[in-house]
Amino acid sequence: LPSGEFEVPLILQDRSFYSDGSLKYPGNLPDHFFGDTMLVNGMAMPYMEVKKGKYRFRTLNGCNSRTLTLSLSNGQTFQQIGSDGGLLPAPVTLTEVTLGPAERADLIIDFSTSPTGAEIELTNSAPAPFPGTPGIGVIPDVMKFVVTSAVGATDPIPATLRSLGVLDPADAVVDREFVLQKLPHACSGTAWKINGLHWNDITEYPRLGTTETWTFINRSGIAHPMHVHLDFFQVLYSQSFIVDGENITTNGPRILPEPNQAGWKDTVMVPPFHLVKVVTRFEDYTGLFPYHCHILEHEDHDMMRQFRAVAFGDADVDGDVDLADYATLVECLSGPDVAPNPVAPPPTTADCLEAFDADQDGDVDLDDFKVMQVNFSGS
Repeated sequence: LPSGEFEVPLILQDRSFYSDGSLKYPGNLPDHFFGDTMLVNGMAMPYMEVKKGKYRFRTLNGCNSRTLTLSLSNGQTFQQIGSDGGLLPAPVTLTEVTLGPAERADLIIDFSTSPTGAEIELTNSAPAPFPGTPGIGVIPDVMKFVVTSAVGATDPIPATLRSLGVLDPADAVVDREFVLQKLPHACSGTAWKINGLHWNDITEYPRLGTTETWTFINRSGIAHPMHVHLDFFQVLYSQSFIVDGENITTNGPRILPEPNQAGWKDTVMVPPFHLVKVVTRFEDYTGLFPYHCHILEHEDHDMMRQFRAVAFGDADVDGDVDLADYATLVECLSGPDVAPNPVAPPPTTADCLEAFDADQDGDVDLDDFKVMQVNFSGS
């Protein structure tokens, strides 16, 4: 793959400026912010001299709210070789790529057949807000490539880039749903929310070593780029629905992700009145981690929440496997013969399996106790 001078980061942002060059941003709490000038790596609509050959552009949509649909002004194709979580299984040939805020695309553009002196623009055609109305709110000019006579990287791009382990949604122990919508708010009138809850309302406690499916349900008229910290996920499908009061009814086929969306992701665009289902596996780390819409103004509205990843044995999901959890384990192992405690009822079988069944064999036994010993914090 192209490297060295032929591997270039492109951080794309839209900004507005006062006449003295300082940043201009609304003083209230807007639904969105759309600047009037595109910046690439902090420079306004720059140009780059390129050699006749392949360049690897590691591209990030760093805009607050703006979605970008990128293409080349001469209509040539390019290849996407990676996304948020690294390389794709194989290169994908495209004429345009759409990136929501925080999404990344690893792109190969080949200038080897371009004539010396050619000026090729990287352009944007996405309306704002997205998907919106074509042509409305668009900043078309992103940057320009000027082709020189020098020869650059000419090695072919490998047909196979990586072996991608595929998560099986059948292994999921939980299927969580997250409703995205604007709701009444006492201070601001309305605010963007996830399940109508706030930052400190923690309701998700995934266990290390388990697989879950998460379904994002967008009950609004704009797309939301949903971003999950800690572990990458794989997109399973999207599906349209109609709203009937508090309920939704799916009314379209399940749409599989495009090949350039089929790799490891940490951000996924959820279209208006669609649900998007992803599968993820929680590994390596416990603790509090955020998930949120990556439209920054929606984050500020409170469209950002936390989940706590916990180890097996942490029955009270406080972040530690401690003596209190051992006491719960004793209750689980004692079974139904323990006299009921009306103040603190014993855990149910489902509670015991969720907290202690580390090998997920349907039983809490010595093997699970050994895992708990490893996770014990000693506090």
